[in-house]
Parts: sequence; C-alpha cells; structure tokens
Amino acid sequence: MVLANFEKVTQFIGKMVMEEHVPGVVIGVTTAEKTLYKQAFGYAHYTEKIKMADETIFDLASLTKVIAVLPSILQLLDEGELELDDPIAYYLPQFKKNHQDITLKHLLTHSSGFQPEIKFYLNNISDHDTIDTIAQIQEKKRPGEEVIYSDLNFILLGKIIEKIVGMSLAAYTKKFIFDPLGMKNTYFNPPSNQKHRTAATELIESLNDYRWGEVHDENTLHFGGVSGHAGLFSTLEDLAIFSRMILNGGVMNQKRIISPQSIALSTNTYTKQLNLNRGLGWELYDSPSFSGQFLQDGFGHTGFTGTSIWFSKKNNFSTILLTNRVHFGRERNISRMRRIIHNLVAIEMSDAY
Repeated sequence: MVLANFEKVTQFIGKMVMEEHVPGVVIGVTTAEKTLYKQAFGYAHYTEKIKMADETIFDLASLTKVIAVLPSILQLLDEGELELDDPIAYYLPQFKKNHQDITLKHLLTHSSGFQPEIKFYLNNISDHDTIDTIAQIQEKKRPGEEVIYSDLNFILLGKIIEKIVGMSLAAYTKKFIFDPLGMKNTYFNPPSNQKHRTAATELIESLNDYRWGEVHDENTLHFGGVSGHAGLFSTLEDLAIFSRMILNGGVMNQKRIISPQSIALSTNTYTKQLNLNRGLGWELYDSPSFSGQFLQDGFGHTGFTGTSIWFSKKNNFSTILLTNRVHFGRERNISRMRRIIHNLVAIEMSDAY
C-alpha cells in the first residue's frame, strides 16, 4: 500500500536500497487507529535474492528493551509488584555489597554507572552466572551521575522480571503482552520453519554463512536466544499493533495492557540534568541519533541490526523502520538515512493530516 502523500518517502528509500546503503527496508507509519503507510523494499537475504515483504520477520536487537522488558516492568508496576525506586539488591541480593544504591530507575534510564557490556560469550560465562558476574564489577560512574548506555542494565531487568513472575522472560511476554495484543509473529527464538521469512543479518566468517533465523547478538545467542537486552523477533504488522497500544494509552482492541499513567511515566525526562534526555527505556525528544529535525517531540529506540521505532507525541503517530543493515557489514551506518526518512514522514504527515 502506497499512499500518494508518502511518495517522497518511497522514492528516498528506493534510492537508498538501489545504492546499496541497505539490502532491504520495511517501513510503516501508524496512528492510534490504523496504519497509513507500509512498504517493503529490496531483499531480506541479498545473496539468495529473497525479497522483503510486509510479513518479513526481523531480529529487533535492542528494540527488545522497549518492546519486551519495558512493558513487562510497567505491567508489574501497575500490579504493585515493584516500585521504580526499589534498589535492585531488593530482588538480587548479590548487589547488596557493592551496588546497594542502584535502583530499577537507574537501570531503566541507563544511569546505573555500569559499563556498556561484558562479552559473556568470549569468557564462556553462562546465563545462570550473569548476575554474579555483573555484581562483582566496579561501576564506571556513581549511580545517577552519568548516562552510559549499557546492555547490562536490561540483562538485569530481564532477570528481575523472571524472579518476580516465576517464569522466563519469553513465557511472560508471550502470555501477558504479545498474545493479548494479537502479536502472532513476535517471539524469542523463531521457529525453524520460519527461517525463510526472516531477514538475514551478518555474514559470520567462522560459519561461512549468514546469521539467519537465529539471534545476531553474540551474548544472547550464547544465552540460548533469550535476554533482556536483545533476542526478540517481530514483524511490521506486530510492531504496528504494539505502537497503537502505546498511542492509545495502553489499550488495544478494548484490552488494557498497561495503565495510561505508566505509559506517560515512561516518556518523562529523568536524565535532563545529565545533558541527555532519557525516559524509562526510551530515548527522548532531541535524540541526535535518529529523530531528525522535525520529530524532536517524541520518543523511540534503535536496534543494532538496523531496526527502529519513533513516536511523535505532538501528532500521535509512530514510524517503524526495519532494515537488515548488518547484512552488508556492521560498519554500515544508517543514522543519516533514518533522520531523512523521519523528516520526510513528518513533512508528509503534516501536509496530509
């Protein structure tokens, strides 16, 4: 479906694919009521010449943080199972000795002070031992002192969710988020029979093949495909459903998933004094990475594989941009492409709606 008023968006993405900035793109623009524009370009697997489609399944990478972990935390907040100012040591006693001042809010806003990552897979540290390993490291900064984007924060949040609910993150999100929303193609560890619907990611030299149908992130792969920081797969249509739930204040198909209070809370600015606007999980407002010049009124997130979602608060719509940019190598930067696409969407939405 291509509406005339999105012609500039279509032309620009077509040009980016033709010039091989990315092998393929699936884009959608949705309001609280419906998807206004969706289009697929290029290839889900370039060498196999498998074309992108509306139904292509993408490795969301770090979008896992805001599509799986954040809504789980907000649901548990709504149920009175947690409080954002709780110290994480309340749930994970291993942190009482060295990290007693770190709270759930610090993890959610990436202001815990933890380093960006630990390569658990290189050191053969099992998923079971991640909590003890993180508890033993020294913070780079004091909690609340600086924003350091860190996968460790959301690995820990995933573990805390599992401890509270008594089931895996994959099982909880399926039962309480994805199934109620009707997100039928959103899951960790895609079924093997869906491989050819999945956008292939990076060429792995040791395999002499592309990572295809399994998670790209090395730590998550080492953990068995499920983690709080990466591992979720989804499609444009499922993310449009999720977006409409957010835009409707936590309701979709007359089902309350998250309270409107928690939706609003997640997009408040908690780190403005640190000169970087972050909400709970979300990047906010003047995000230099991908909001563009005309959509600096909202919130969103990116994924390393080439995925992103951005919400405009002012105009109440979201732009879902899914690519497999690492298929051409992880050095391929698409930040400029994202910003231009968001600018064109903003202009065309203002003209038409």
